[in-house]
Amino acid sequence: MRGTMVINQAIELVQQQLKNHELPWQALLDSAGEGIWGVDLEGDCTFVNRAALLMIGFTPEELVGRNMHDMVHHHYPDGRPYPKDECIINDVFWNKKPFANRIDHVFRKDGTMFWAEMSSQPIAVGDEVRGAVVTFRDITQSRLTEEALRRNEKLAAVGQLASSIAHEINNPLEAVINLLYLVRTAESLADVRTYALLAETELARMADITLQTLRFHRQQTAAAPVDLGDTIQAVLRLYSARLMSRKIVLQLRLRAAPTPMLLEGDIRQVLNNLIRNAYDAMPEGGRLYVRLRGARSTVSGEAGVRITVADTGTGFLPRMRKHLFEPFHTSKDVTGTGLGLWISKGIMEKHRGTIGMRSRVLDGFEPKAGGHGTVFSLWLPLVTEMAGD
Repeated sequence: MRGTMVINQAIELVQQQLKNHELPWQALLDSAGEGIWGVDLEGDCTFVNRAALLMIGFTPEELVGRNMHDMVHHHYPDGRPYPKDECIINDVFWNKKPFANRIDHVFRKDGTMFWAEMSSQPIAVGDEVRGAVVTFRDITQSRLTEEALRRNEKLAAVGQLASSIAHEINNPLEAVINLLYLVRTAESLADVRTYALLAETELARMADITLQTLRFHRQQTAAAPVDLGDTIQAVLRLYSARLMSRKIVLQLRLRAAPTPMLLEGDIRQVLNNLIRNAYDAMPEGGRLYVRLRGARSTVSGEAGVRITVADTGTGFLPRMRKHLFEPFHTSKDVTGTGLGLWISKGIMEKHRGTIGMRSRVLDGFEPKAGGHGTVFSLWLPLVTEMAGD
């Protein structure tokens, strides 16, 4: 909202200047706390305010009349050239596509880069578009803080998984120890082979748990095809012993679904957060429902996949629901970080997906008498253009 208001004020000033060919509005632009610049239909700078100059390190003489894309948008952060026809600012006056609060990168005069929250609207005189005005603010520090929080939450997830993995590995490990004793005391070769085969099966189970744990923390730099059915089952395997010991009944329904392009490690983190929350919400047992199916977005109609994670646990109090996806809000007292759902929402948005929640007596499910429950619904597109990339 703030960026839009500043843009509207700047547009009015520029329109007045175009009428009168005067520059009294420069002092008003310089009084703004956000960076502001304008471009004509060629993308050349027509005006710039003091805040923008301080952030990008140029002088007015170095910018006015020069192509702004060439000056501050010439490359992507990874060093690839940034073609003008991909620039979201040029799109504002080329195709009349204004935007608000978009995260993008900006290069300074010295070649260093910072992250900015940008908004832009076309400059029009009557029905004629003359260019565009851009407002922006440096959000590098807040972005770094968020990244640090995400890393800390990832480390917290490691600690939470450690207890689950210990439970999962303990049972096959005890079985292997007992089977080795039976091998040592067996009286026939046939018995030895039988016990050895059983031990081999239990060791394979432990190897699978280890593999799933390593895959959970594998870093990806690009989206790749992901079989979400396999991913869901892999995460659930890390909780199977704990679910059984707490008498939580799992109802898994994996329908045939298309294969989306995703960062699998990120999606595993989201699923782990939701399944862990469901487990924590049912200390005395209950039902955990996990479902997968192909589905279109209820907003855009785009083809994709939907994952549902539901439980018959304690549910969320009404006062918590409006803060559910905000950082540092938790229902777990000292055991929760309050970051899991906030990070999950960020991951879904990065994939152009959505996450929603309902918390009440579950229609269509079978909650225990007098109980409540929670349903989380994830929707992911088949093709992901990472937001902010």
